[in-house]
Amino acid sequence: MMKSNGIEEAATATVRGLAQERTRRMRDRIEPPADQLKEEAADRVEGVAEQVRELGQRLDRRDEAHVIARRLERTADYLRFRPARDVWSDVWDTVTRPGVLWLAGGVVATIVAIRLARSSSTAR
Repeated sequence: MMKSNGIEEAATATVRGLAQERTRRMRDRIEPPADQLKEEAADRVEGVAEQVRELGQRLDRRDEAHVIARRLERTADYLRFRPARDVWSDVWDTVTRPGVLWLAGGVVATIVAIRLARSSSTAR
């Protein structure tokens, strides 16, 4: 078995350094747009929370509306204050759960079936 020499160690360190630099550059390019998208999503979620409160008052369901609006506001806070990669990781973990995949597949299949049915009925 050959011992690792200084040239191999230097090459390995150089490659590792280049990979880290490339990763940093990509992160610097990706994070600002991701942060802007998170901020926009948080603003929209807060807007929905306000609409839920207004609807709850009109329908005389203030307590239920407040609970839903508060959960939406917590979601907006989560989006606003968590790093984008943590949000993406949490979304990915949720989406890749087997039950969620079946549910999402069912929703997509239903949407496709409805669109096909509508297009075939308008073609006649």
